Amino acid sequence: MKHRRPILISTVQYHDELTSGSVSSLDLIPVAQKLGADGIELRESYWTDPEREVPEARRRIDELGLVVTYATGATLFPGESSRVETVRRHVDTAVELGSPIVRVFHGPAVAPGDPEPWAAAREAVEYAAKRGIVVALENLWKGAGRTAAEIRAVLDAIPALKTNVDVGNYYISDDDLPAAIRLLGDRIVYTQLKDNAGDADGTYLGGGRIPLSAALDALDALPQSFPYCFEFAGGGEPEARITRSLEYLKARVRPGGAS
Repeated sequence: MKHRRPILISTVQYHDELTSGSVSSLDLIPVAQKLGADGIELRESYWTDPEREVPEARRRIDELGLVVTYATGATLFPGESSRVETVRRHVDTAVELGSPIVRVFHGPAVAPGDPEPWAAAREAVEYAAKRGIVVALENLWKGAGRTAAEIRAVLDAIPALKTNVDVGNYYISDDDLPAAIRLLGDRIVYTQLKDNAGDADGTYLGGGRIPLSAALDALDALPQSFPYCFEFAGGGEPEARITRSLEYLKARVRPGGAS
């Protein structure tokens, strides 16, 4: 079934299997459909042969009619491992995949009056916009950009930039989740959902202590459409954890509700 908010699994649920080589990103595309999700979040870190895998992923996604998003480890502000060219390359891959967004992190702390990193960030966002891609800035759980107030300040400075709400990262950062969601409001284009049992990897929805119900109420109240992507470790049972999370969202559905 199609959900009001498209529900996506992520390749991160299969991190152990992907890194061991027992499955590939391509193998997981039909798994999303099999488990009842609307699509899949692919990650640049799991490609083994991107020149072959990216076009084949697009073919399989289109064939199954799935939603796709693209999550990267690139940073908006230039750092040791990420430059404007890095973000541009990921934008080009998103175009090839058919993903409407590219997830990025904040990167190093920057002063409001430092022109060079801000110019680089704006250049990356503008390049993406010209290619029809939205850059979604995520709140990493440590370092610069960990709080909703920090993310909001960057969004206010770069109007074309949007944000991904990672509920687990805000929880670890001790942000009030509903308040963070209200602060970011119409700039939210993506969400990564997990519960937390005491570590950054997270677990299936309902398996931890994040106040998910209040967070989802705040997200459901927003008028714009965006995906709910599961982002938690597979823990040796990825399909079981995905199924439990789908059941958690299904149990929340009320007349006029959101899943």
